[in-house]
Formats: sequence, C-alpha cells, structure tokens
Amino acid sequence: MPEDRKKLSKYELTGYALIIAGAVVLVWGTIKFNLVQELYAEPANREGVFGQYGEFIGGIVGSLWALAGVFLFFATLTYQKREFELQRFELHKTQTIFQQQNFSTLFISFINKHNDVIDSLKAYDINKSEWSGSNFFVFFQEKVLTSFVQKVRGLEKDERTRENLYGIFEEYFTYHFSFYQSRLNPYLKNLSVLFRLIQRYRSETEDAGEYYSFITKASFTQSELFLIYHVAQFSLLKEFIAFNDTFHVFEDLAAEYKVEQIVQQELASD
Repeated sequence: MPEDRKKLSKYELTGYALIIAGAVVLVWGTIKFNLVQELYAEPANREGVFGQYGEFIGGIVGSLWALAGVFLFFATLTYQKREFELQRFELHKTQTIFQQQNFSTLFISFINKHNDVIDSLKAYDINKSEWSGSNFFVFFQEKVLTSFVQKVRGLEKDERTRENLYGIFEEYFTYHFSFYQSRLNPYLKNLSVLFRLIQRYRSETEDAGEYYSFITKASFTQSELFLIYHVAQFSLLKEFIAFNDTFHVFEDLAAEYKVEQIVQQELASD
C-alpha cells in the first residue's frame, strides 16, 4: 500500500471521531433512559421511555452518524482523485516510453541513412585521387583554405583589410560550395530533417535533456563542422542558424576553423 494511502485524511479522522461520538452517546443514552428496567416492566407501568429514546437517537446519534457519512464520502472522493492522478501519471509515463521507442527506431534509421549519404560523397583532386566519405569534407576544407590563402597572400598590403579578407573567404567558400552543391544537398537535407525530428520530439515530450542531439553532434568531424558552420554563416542555408541556437551545433568547432579566426590569422601574419 502506498505510504500516503496509509495515512488517514482529515475527512476520515473527523468521520471516525463522529462515529465514536455517536456510539458513546448511544451507550450513554441507553444507561440514562434505563432501557433495561423499562423493557422488563409491565406494559401498564411503562412510561413511554422507548419513544423518548428513539427521538433522542434519531435527533443526536443519527445526526452524528449522518454527518460522519458525509465526511467519509468526501474522504472517498479524495482517494479517488488521487487514484485518477496516479493513473494519469502512469499513462503519461507509458506514452512517453512509447514515444521514445518509436522515435529511437526512426532516429536510428535516419542516422543510418545519414551515414550512407556521407559514404556516397566523392571528389577527386588534380592527381585523380579519390576523397570519399568523411574525407570528402577534409578535401572541401582544404580546397577553400588553399584558394583563400593563395589569393590573400597575393594582395597588396593596403588591400589586406578585415572586410576585404572576409569577403574573399566568403567568395571562395560560396564558389566551392556551389561546385559541389549537387552532392552536398542530400547530406544537408537529411541533416536538416534529422534536427527537425529531434526538435519536434523535444517539444512533444518536453525532454530538454534528450540525448539524440548529443549523439548526432558527437558524430561530426571538424571538417564537417567547418562546412556546416560556414553554410550557416554565409546564409546559404539559414535553418542551420536556428539549429545552432537550439542544439548548439557548432560549440565543438575549433575557433581556428571559423572564418573570423582564419581572417585574423592572415592579418597577423602580415
């Protein structure tokens, strides 16, 4: 029996106290009216004590016990309310577990699809060497950084301003992204859907500490984050900005791979 069910409510205590009080009054009245003597007396000598006793019982004892019934009725309603609340709580827990099981299955399928999309990514350098899977992101990052550095280090000193360098980096990133966009679109789309699913699951279950986003973020490499970060930074896909606000997607990206730090390093090397 639950701990709170063992404790009597104030309604029950009051009801039981009224029942005991009624029983005490009943015994007292039996003695007071001397019913035993009246019972064995001759009918002609009886003084109508039973009628007086009945009025006494109905007026006092009956009222006490009727009031006790009211309090015990309220106690029953209170326990029923508690039971309904416990049932609702258990039902909510069951629904949450069911949602978690369904989402876990869906999440695993999307993660597998996400990994398949990454495995399908391929690019070739000038030596015809293949860069596939997660190495594709390394290749993309090197292409952007190499193009940027070669351009910047050929500039005159007065052209090496923060605004100009930032614009050059954005220009080369956008150029290379556009070149590989047809291959990157399935990856970015699947990733976007994955974060939307996690966001929906979080809002429906009110589970702010869910671990699905942590699993997803843990799979990102630095080169992968380099791509996603600058896609959001240069508004090529604005939705990733919202994902970062919700899931802090870019918190694990090293500062040296962000355009702000890259530009700062080139200015410092002047």
